[in-house]
Amino acid sequence: MKKRLAVITSVVLSAGMLFGCSSVSTPATQAAGSGNKDTQAAGAESKEVPAAGETVTLKYDLTVSLDHPWGQAATEFKKRLEEKSGGRFVVEIYPSSSSGSEADSLAGMLVGTTDMTMSGGSFNGYAPSATLLEAPWAYNSEEDVQNMVESEIGTSIKNDFETAGFHVLWYQLRGARQLTSNVPINTPADLSGRKMRMSGNTLHTNMWNSAGAVCSSIALGETFNALSQGVVEMQENPYDMIYDNSFYEVQKYVNETSHVYSTILNLVSADLYNGLDDEMRGWLDETSAEMQQWTNDYYYEHKDDYRQKCMDAGMTINTEVDRDAIKDAMMPVIQSYLEDQGAGLWDMYQKICEMSDANVK
Repeated sequence: MKKRLAVITSVVLSAGMLFGCSSVSTPATQAAGSGNKDTQAAGAESKEVPAAGETVTLKYDLTVSLDHPWGQAATEFKKRLEEKSGGRFVVEIYPSSSSGSEADSLAGMLVGTTDMTMSGGSFNGYAPSATLLEAPWAYNSEEDVQNMVESEIGTSIKNDFETAGFHVLWYQLRGARQLTSNVPINTPADLSGRKMRMSGNTLHTNMWNSAGAVCSSIALGETFNALSQGVVEMQENPYDMIYDNSFYEVQKYVNETSHVYSTILNLVSADLYNGLDDEMRGWLDETSAEMQQWTNDYYYEHKDDYRQKCMDAGMTINTEVDRDAIKDAMMPVIQSYLEDQGAGLWDMYQKICEMSDANVK
């Protein structure tokens, strides 16, 4: 069985220069080993807006490996931005959560200890509207998600990220979330009393509980051990995350619930972005626009690869799931949660559903 050791991997894909007169991006070996909050705070205080002609080092935190599609996109972004800027930008990529969790990276971007990361629905602690980036049962396909992100609703959500201090560079589509287990799960009755790992997303936890599961919040990096030790019996994720985390070693079935189609946004600190001169901001914008096309093309070309990899690893794909029954069990909680959040989220959710249904017709 594959050992699930929390190994901190420090990868610097370029010999970076320091950001202005500060230590905005320390070498990877130092950053990976630095968990001291006082040290991070000191780094934040020294961060300055770059002067004209200076090199800017972007520290880019990822929760996935460089082999994952997001890691490949980050590598492509690094190559293009450094070439376009003639070396004025240097991108240091820290994969596999080597700089901490997604939550750590988001917090670090606000105080200046990191510069870039990716986030989606889990951003709802900063902006409730982020919930709609992975709204359950709202989308029928990746195309529906793409239409939403590029609509007025999507623009509004991205503006909320900006207000919170995070500038959106480009989005990346994700495959539908699927339920894994060691027995087939077809109806809410099959969920009853079964222990399930959740990421901590309140809406998703509540809706699975309402359908009969007993959910616990467990970090992604701890989920393999929780499944192997019987702490939980089920988890849900897109195929790429199921495979990338080796869940095929401890789960027999992928039950195709496809309950969430979603997207994740590539973010840079708004303070850093707004502090760039026009030329550097232009390079960053141009590269991000190129990456939008690159990631869309890559996703559609490879979107079924990880489903096949899970099958090749021995997992059984269960296509007999009664999705309507599970959806019906969840919808009252989904409506109640979104209404309680305010900010017109329930109304926006309904509009997204209407957009998705119109695409089917």
